[in-house]
Amino acid sequence: MESMWWLLRRVWGSFVALWNFLWLHAFLSFFTTSLVFLLISLTQSFVEFSDSLKSHSITLHNFSPAYVTALNESISLGQPIQFDAAADNTTSPAVIPRIIHRTYKTEDIPSHWKETYESCRTMNPTYEQYFWTDESARQFIEAHFDWFLPTYDAYPYNIQRADAIRYFLLWHYGGVYIDMDIACRRPLDPLLDFSAWMPKTQPYGVSNDLMASTPGHPFITKVALGLHDHDGFYLSKYITVFFTTGPMYLSRMLTEWFRKVQNGPGEPITMPHGVAILPSLMYDTTAYSFFGHAPGSTWHGNDVAVVSYLYKHWRKICLGVVVLGLLVLTVYILWARRRRSKYTLIPDGHDVEARLSR
Repeated sequence: MESMWWLLRRVWGSFVALWNFLWLHAFLSFFTTSLVFLLISLTQSFVEFSDSLKSHSITLHNFSPAYVTALNESISLGQPIQFDAAADNTTSPAVIPRIIHRTYKTEDIPSHWKETYESCRTMNPTYEQYFWTDESARQFIEAHFDWFLPTYDAYPYNIQRADAIRYFLLWHYGGVYIDMDIACRRPLDPLLDFSAWMPKTQPYGVSNDLMASTPGHPFITKVALGLHDHDGFYLSKYITVFFTTGPMYLSRMLTEWFRKVQNGPGEPITMPHGVAILPSLMYDTTAYSFFGHAPGSTWHGNDVAVVSYLYKHWRKICLGVVVLGLLVLTVYILWARRRRSKYTLIPDGHDVEARLSR
């Protein structure tokens, strides 16, 4: 029992010493408080957005029972799916137009992407296939969104223009945008019943390498309109692209959308202004995935390894920073207390005599 009381006294003494130290050092107190609130805010935002992605994810229950049955049979037999959407009375008319957009700098498709490109044409023969080069993409912006052309031309990296054009294509035409390194494993018709969707990526947020929407969808419009205000340079090529036009920019815009517009977990993901999330089950290399993945682009620089590591381990890094900060603060407090006790003034004999005579 005595050891417990001793431990409680020591803990309470540490808290009192910490409070006195922070009270006497206003700047450090402000910095520590701000850091704590920042970490709490980041954690809250991460949890809130992750929950929103989960609650708005597409599941097999969103497809017709007849389609799910045909899909399970094709997977178990290892054969292409046999399903006639026209004969299924429970299937609603497609909302997203049957258009597939692809982009590349020229019309000469690299050999390692020709198979992925042809797979989507083969699996979706009734779809219109729009192929955009750097030249035709700029002509499209000039013809339909000339107000954005100065920003479009001023981007320092071509990948930023490749990111931006996909938002404007979906805004104008609607359809499905697919990166060149993504293949189609089965027809995309079941995914056309949602007004907009994009895939979840790991460990956080959504990806813009695959997107779909109706023409003029309000979220896609918001994303396209926000490009100009988010333009800037962030330390390196990879970080700049990531936060100005790429996945982190899209994830940030989607966070605001879920918070201010589509904020009810009970709201159907098929509503006109809704944004559905394609889960890993239907996007990554699983039996239920609509897509396959080939080796991707090589635009990433040497900074990608560092950024990717920070991006994947940010929670451990934040925890490490907090622990290190508390350790440094504890050492400094102990040093300050020891230094203060070392130089404590001791009254001389005259002072002692004067006090005793009172």
